[in-house]
Amino acid sequence: MRILITGATGYIGSRVARRLHAKGHAVLAAVRDEASAGRLRDMGVPAEPLRASLDDVDVLAEAARSADAAVHLAFEMRGGDLRAAVAQERRVAQALADALAGTGKCLIGTTATGVVGNTGPAPVDEDHPSEPGHGAAVRREVEGDYLAAAQRGIRSAVIRPAILTHSDAPHAVAPRLVAAARQHGAAHHIGQGENQVTSVHVDDLAELYVLALEKAPPGRIYNGAGANVATGDVARWTGRALNVPVASASREQAAALWGPFFAMLLALDNRMSNERARSELGWQPYRTTNTLEDDIPLLAALLA
Repeated sequence: MRILITGATGYIGSRVARRLHAKGHAVLAAVRDEASAGRLRDMGVPAEPLRASLDDVDVLAEAARSADAAVHLAFEMRGGDLRAAVAQERRVAQALADALAGTGKCLIGTTATGVVGNTGPAPVDEDHPSEPGHGAAVRREVEGDYLAAAQRGIRSAVIRPAILTHSDAPHAVAPRLVAAARQHGAAHHIGQGENQVTSVHVDDLAELYVLALEKAPPGRIYNGAGANVATGDVARWTGRALNVPVASASREQAAALWGPFFAMLLALDNRMSNERARSELGWQPYRTTNTLEDDIPLLAALLA
């Protein structure tokens, strides 16, 4: 198949593009400008570039019409304005849905497990409501757009990447935790560190996108959570890798260590079930990939 993808120069999107190519699909990657096209080439992502920003919805829609499927991964939060980013994301989702309506083609969108907020002590499925007042819950509006697209003759789905999407590459949250621990001489968790958040290896997550593209029934959401890990354990693994002590931080201190956005995520008790992806798609996270505990020492060596 020929597949349109946004976000192909990103940490997750580049892995998805490579996995699609490895499965024999041709990838058309939307890039903002020539510099982004250059990054695509420099990263060795096997994709044909298409000059289109997320504001160029007409160009994206036309490309989707001529493709066999579309995968939307890009998310641009300029100046910390989540509402504006979600509005842009919804415009893209609507344009792609309009282009694919009645075709039976696949359209995959992206949000995050963090949209649910605090879940409590037991893992929850994709239908669990968001915590009242949780700021990131606004992205559930985008999920609604993709679910509605299933009523228009589109095989639509949404993937929710885990909060701690990791590998041995210096991207996303885990390297930020390692770097902060080295800089400050201690690996921190918030409070008692008993809260749990979702984790997944980025290659397993890329495989989930491919499986959804190939198998998902219309109107499905999948938690891209390979496991739920205690934040205190993450701090202990980091401390062990760096030979530094483990310490508790307040939310305010964590914001200074990791930035307000990541501190907010790592303060959540965000426990997700991946049973739907396992049973419907045959997803098997961590069967052959490193766990977060495995990757933290590799990151510590890389960032030394």
